[in-house]
This record gives sequence, C-alpha cells and structure tokens, in this order.
Amino acid sequence: MQLVILAAGHGRRFGGLKQLAPVGPGGEAIMDYTALAAQACGFSGIVLVVREEIRAEVAQHVRRRWPSGLPVEYVCQPPVPGTAAALLCSRPAVTGPFGVANADDLYGEAALRPIVELLASGTDSSPHVLVAYHLSQTVLTAATVTRGLCELGGRTLLRRVAEHRVTRRDDGRFDAVPLAQAAPPEGPRSDLARPLLLSGEELVSMNLFGFRPRLYEELDDALRRFDPETAERPELLLPDVVGSLVASGSDQVAVVTTENRCIGITHREDVTLVREEIARESAHLDALRAARG
Repeated sequence: MQLVILAAGHGRRFGGLKQLAPVGPGGEAIMDYTALAAQACGFSGIVLVVREEIRAEVAQHVRRRWPSGLPVEYVCQPPVPGTAAALLCSRPAVTGPFGVANADDLYGEAALRPIVELLASGTDSSPHVLVAYHLSQTVLTAATVTRGLCELGGRTLLRRVAEHRVTRRDDGRFDAVPLAQAAPPEGPRSDLARPLLLSGEELVSMNLFGFRPRLYEELDDALRRFDPETAERPELLLPDVVGSLVASGSDQVAVVTTENRCIGITHREDVTLVREEIARESAHLDALRAARG
C-alpha cells in the first residue's frame, strides 16, 4: 500500500519551492515528516508527483534525508493544472489501494494510520476514505486559505465537499466564501454553496485520502469530461471529483475525523509558525519519553 505525495505545486503565493522549505531543527521539510510517518504506519512505499523541472532537486533532497529502506518512485505531472491531473499521472506507479497527501501539509502519524487500517480491512468495492480535520485546527493565521468544507450524510459517509476561501476573524470565527466549482455536483442546493460564517468546529478536507484502485477510472472519466475553456475554474481539483462522485451517488467516501492539528505552508510567513509547532511537538514527545523512562 503506497502513499502518493502531491509535490508538483508552483508555490506562487509562497514565492518559491515550499515543498522543500526547511521547517525542522535539522532542516527537514514537511514531506520528510510525512514520509517517516507513512513508513511507521505501514505504507510500503512513496510515490512522489513532481514537475519535471524540480525532479532532480526533490530527488537529491530525498536521497539525503529519507530512509534508504523506503521505496520511492517519481512521476512527473504533465502540463495540465490541478490536483486531479496530478493524481491521475501516478497511476502507472501504483498497485492496489493507496493514500494521498499534500507535500506541504503536516498531517501526523495519527491521521495517516486510519487510512492503512481501513484500506487493509476492506475490499475493492468498499468506500474510499477521507480523514477530516476541524477547521480551527488547520488555520494558522488571519491570511486567507482554501479549505474543502465537508457535509456528511449520516454519521460517516461524505455527502458533499465544497472548496471555500476561508479567513479567520478577530473573534476566532471564520468567513468562508465558496470557490466556483469546476464540476457542480448534482442534487439539491447545499448550504456549502453560499457564503458562511463558521465556528471552527466544521469538518474540512486537507487532501488526506485513502482510495481504492477504481478511483483512477473515476479520475480519468472526470478529466475527459472537463473542459477548461468553459469551466468557471480552469483546473480540476481532487475535491471537485470526490464531491461530484458522492453527490451523484456514483461512489462512497467514508469520513474519519481526527482531533489532531494539520498545519501547512501556504504563505511565506507560515514557515516560522510551522517551525514553532514542530519544536513544541518535539519537546512534548521528548518529555513523554523521559517520563516513561
């Protein structure tokens, strides 16, 4: 069971290659922590989706910092924007069910582990898996970020996911404005289709998924039908595809909620905050080890 890490982004808002931004005490990047956590959880290898022009730099970083016993494959995203296209290009390197994570989000081992457990215990026809975070646990500053708001049908199945631009207010609540959807979901209009004032307890997708192999066929079909010339947004995002699948009843996604934080890098000022969070977490783990003797 492999973990696909999406690392082909341009980092325009960041102003550089944020996939390799040093945030750990030894210069570690966020995806270094994700790779180690994936190995500890039982993933058998990593598939890194990169751009051709950054492949050599990323590969050099991986050789220097990742365990030699962790298998790593590289695939290059073609000049088609969007995370749906990024994931689809990993298809030749993946066998069986697989996880998906962003290179610039720090998920933690506790969030990765349920993906392995659920994918291993199900069958090829079982639901896909989404690990959802509480919104307040994913926003570092007052800068605007993009989050996929989740709506559940019943207790565990995803009913809809809608990308929003989210801004934290001074009172701790959040303003959320929906992005134009590349592929509007079928079915009745959802509250997620209008501007919202949020408490922070709402569940959001941070692109941490576990997928059955059939997802590749679903991605391929969605991209064949997608026309960037007529779509309201010129790129097809992975949450667009997942949201359309569940809203139309074409497939199911089981939602696992984590109480952990998910911190990541969107803007350059986020680097300092991520470094501080990692330092706090490292100190906490050291204290626990010391207490256990």
